Amino acid sequence: MDTGILIAVVGWCSLAQLAQAPATQDGAAESIEVRYARAQLQLAEANLRRVEESNQRVARAVPADVVAGYRNDVAVAKARLQPATAGRAGGEFRVWLGRAAAEQKGAETRWKSAVAANDRVPGTFGALDVERFRLRAEVAALQLERGRTLVDAGREAQLEWEVDLLDNQVQRLKEESNRAAPSVWVYPGWGW
Repeated sequence: MDTGILIAVVGWCSLAQLAQAPATQDGAAESIEVRYARAQLQLAEANLRRVEESNQRVARAVPADVVAGYRNDVAVAKARLQPATAGRAGGEFRVWLGRAAAEQKGAETRWKSAVAANDRVPGTFGALDVERFRLRAEVAALQLERGRTLVDAGREAQLEWEVDLLDNQVQRLKEESNRAAPSVWVYPGWGW
């Protein structure tokens, strides 16, 4: 019984220490924005390490465009951490531009990878899919270009662009999930 109480007290003290903001080198507590940005960067780096380790175990287990996407996630996370640690809140739109650049680079990589795969093995991707990848890359490039024109615009115009960027990402995810989903839906109880 006394051991259980001791374990509970030690656990409670450990949780209390974790809840406190970590101190910086000068002794000041880090803001929640810095801690959040740092945690995002650590997660992005861990995710990248995971796919790189998979590729070390089995060559090309994770496609190059997927690895590039994880590298872009790390770059975006670093871009978010930099203004947070410098105490600059105005760098947030630049982070969104970084996301758009990563999206554009990923879309272009997917398109070029599909073309290269078809060059090696004709018919790997259908003509319609290659065209969709090309159009997705074009949309992403134009989205980035639109964002760059808004660097000095008002916050409302920037927010509208950010929402549009998120909408395009949701559309891309829907396309990818529909492409990966089985063509026949099986519902429990329909197997009569």
